[in-house]
Amino acid sequence: DAPALTAGSTTLSYAELDARAEALADGLYAHGVRPGDLVGLCLPRSTDLVAAMLAVLKADAVHVPLDPEHPADRRERTARDAGVRLTVEDPATLTGHPPRPAAPGGEPGSPAYVIHTSGSTGRPKGVVVPHGNVTALVDAVREDFGLSPDDTWTCFHSAAFDFSVWEIWGALLTGGRLVVVDHWTTRSPENFHALLVREGVSVLSQTPSAFTQLAAADRTAQEAVAARLVVLGGEPLDARPLLDWFDRHPKDRCRLVNMYGITETTVHVTAATVTRREALAGSRSVGRPLPGWSVRVLDAHGRPVPPGAPGEIVVGGAGVALGYLNRPALTAERFVPDPLDSAGRRLYRSGDLGRLLPDGTLEHLGRIDDQVKVRGFRIEPGEIRHVLLEDPAVSAAAVTVTGGDAGDAAAVRIDAYVVPAPGAGEDPGPVRERAARLLPPHMVPATVTVLPALPLTANGKLDPARLPAPGTSGDSVTAPAPAAAPGEASHEAGPAAALAAIWCDVLGVEAIGPDDDFWDLGGNSLYAIRIGTLARERGLPGVPLRQLYLTPTLGALSEALARKKT
Repeated sequence: DAPALTAGSTTLSYAELDARAEALADGLYAHGVRPGDLVGLCLPRSTDLVAAMLAVLKADAVHVPLDPEHPADRRERTARDAGVRLTVEDPATLTGHPPRPAAPGGEPGSPAYVIHTSGSTGRPKGVVVPHGNVTALVDAVREDFGLSPDDTWTCFHSAAFDFSVWEIWGALLTGGRLVVVDHWTTRSPENFHALLVREGVSVLSQTPSAFTQLAAADRTAQEAVAARLVVLGGEPLDARPLLDWFDRHPKDRCRLVNMYGITETTVHVTAATVTRREALAGSRSVGRPLPGWSVRVLDAHGRPVPPGAPGEIVVGGAGVALGYLNRPALTAERFVPDPLDSAGRRLYRSGDLGRLLPDGTLEHLGRIDDQVKVRGFRIEPGEIRHVLLEDPAVSAAAVTVTGGDAGDAAAVRIDAYVVPAPGAGEDPGPVRERAARLLPPHMVPATVTVLPALPLTANGKLDPARLPAPGTSGDSVTAPAPAAAPGEASHEAGPAAALAAIWCDVLGVEAIGPDDDFWDLGGNSLYAIRIGTLARERGLPGVPLRQLYLTPTLGALSEALARKKT
């Protein structure tokens, strides 16, 4: 009868959640789902999403999260790649069916879920993770983190992002209460902060980018959050900005843990408690392996490097996934036999660069290949390029990822360069629009610049150093429309000029016209939050992210804010 799941004003007890999942599992069986089948779940963040996940597991099937916020074409490609038997978009279709026949449960080594990550060939890779890996993860930290039924967790992240696996099952496997955070609340640090206070959240998981925004909201709020454990992961952590957090949340009241992990090794691999000392030192340590996990640092020939020397991070132990779905060659390349394990277990070659220090802790040094992190999501620029090259109007393409060197995740930007196909027009707008239908928002290029040819090296390879700045050669979808001259802006009255100045400051452009679109200028959700904060600081009405989606041009947004003020 203890509360298990809260979404908005609805709270389900464990008994109610179990009964709901049983009913949905009966519906899955009635729709032909059998043990081992893959089931797509395309549901908004709600009690139904978690109940449907549990239902798939009760049916001894495998759930494949399909984020409804991703473009429809992207979801269809993912579902087709996985070969799902059924995609659940409306749980009502699964209710009212007779009980399914009794059947033995699956084995710990049987698949539980498949989460897709970006792939360099343009085809996302489905990572197959078994039940036993998830329970091993929770068991590895249960005692150290003091996880108990007294805890309240949040599910802040998309079900298609493996951080959500930790949030959902960390709560439900320890008897805690899980609060599902809706999409718009995740995009507003102030609203999310209010939810944390209102719900009494004690275990909080965030990417460093999102936590930076939350910490700023906490700093100005009347009531501080009461979390006793904050888990940071998904992207590298710069610990120095945490000093202010420690002033308001001493380590004896709130433990802050930095965790390094990979989808292929079941969310987390290592953990490091971060204190004021680490923050002052600017530590890059991600700590030691979790109990049951192992970490080695190897050279290009698979040999261990000396302590302190950089090499590839290779992970073994309880978290290693089963492999990539229907990708035997890639699985064999990345999931390799462990020469030190007589039981024949495998290691996962992460592609991450790191070094083991003499005390056994691991430092994460970035990626060896072209893979990058954009706002917590792991992406392959090659996948974006592949999508661009599929466009009949494009004969050649290049993709660059820049910014973020100072630890500012919002400044990471993706820019694309395309050469038109013979007979195709030189308007880059349709190229970007097509890419936006196939790629999730965090992978859509901020700019698409048209070039007559891509610059090449003497060896015929792309020469990134000779690519022009985005929009400075040929046509670009983000070239600002003519606006008032810089000197004229100061003479304009009203909030429009102030808002334009804020956009220029945040987006790093010199001039913005009323028809310029925030998202086309390289905007993202983190920049949107900054614009809202600066607007309030400068006496303008707040800019809710929902409003920015509805009225993304400067002119339309200014009019909407003017109406709001009156």
